Parts: sequence; structure tokens; C-alpha cells
Amino acid sequence: MRLLDGFVDLYLTDFKFGNNKCASRLSGVSDYMEIVGNNHKIALNSGNIIIRHLVLPNHVECCSIPLMDWIVENLGVNVVLDVVDKYKPFYKANEYQDLSKAVQTKDVKEVIDYAKSLGLNNIIKT
Repeated sequence: MRLLDGFVDLYLTDFKFGNNKCASRLSGVSDYMEIVGNNHKIALNSGNIIIRHLVLPNHVECCSIPLMDWIVENLGVNVVLDVVDKYKPFYKANEYQDLSKAVQTKDVKEVIDYAKSLGLNNIIKT
């Protein structure tokens, strides 16, 4: 991230998990929130960011909701949040019961509604 400082004015980021436990279990990254969170702070201080958040099935309460809280607390309400509803169970998803089905529309709506209730005002859905 430090190498990019001054060269990039718009970051398109992915922020998938809202806690280290899910990130470790599903992606093998034990300190996800610290690393990815810090990179988002650096990006915001260097330019503008668009945060893509892939809503995962059965992970609204443990990941999406805490992540929305983290974004508001650490990055503010003016960042652009792209709520992505394209999760489909491919590759090794069948190894995880909680990820074995596509995300439901009601879950995506819950994430968007919650983000709006926190004051996030630049929300898009792709």
C-alpha cells in the first residue's frame, strides 16, 4: 500500500468478512480485519475508495453487519459502498455448509438497509 501512495487516486477494494474468525475459517487469513482494515485506512488517506462487499449466505450477522459498523467508525459515511449480491456456490463452497447456497435477496436488502441506517449515503448494488 505504501508503494502505491501518491500514484493511485481511486482504489476499488474488496472487503468480504467482518471478523477474523470467519476470515480464518474460510480464507485462511487469521488477522484479516487488521490487515485489510489498515489497507482501507491507507487507501482512504491516499485517495478515494469504492468498497465492494460480497454478501455471503449465512454471514449477514457475523460479517456484513459488523463490517458496516467498522466502515462507519473507521472510514466515515461518505465512502462508496458497493453491495455485491453475486455470490454463487462454486469451487470448494460445498465443503462449507454455510456457503453451499446462493445468497438470498432478503439478506442483501438487510445489509443495504442497515448500511443506510448508519448513515452511509453512497451505496450502490451490483
